[in-house]
Amino acid sequence: MTDKKTTLKNFMEEFFDFDGMVKCGFFKKEWKEDYQAQADRICLFFGYKTVYEYGAREIRCHISEVNPSEDKPFITIIPNIYES
Repeated sequence: MTDKKTTLKNFMEEFFDFDGMVKCGFFKKEWKEDYQAQADRICLFFGYKTVYEYGAREIRCHISEVNPSEDKPFITIIPNIYES
């Protein structure tokens, strides 16, 4: 059985690029192994009650491209991470 700390670690590593977040100043490099601090920062920024809200909603948007291919739809649908 997976404990809460392992679940949080796995979630953070799968969905957030730690090095990129440090590079842009979003995370502190001291938080490398502090997944709770990383999750708290995500929640504060996005207004989530829990970090697991990240990716829970489907996103529909138009993505402009310089050289779009004709087979791409006008609206891009990014499904939520919890649907298969």
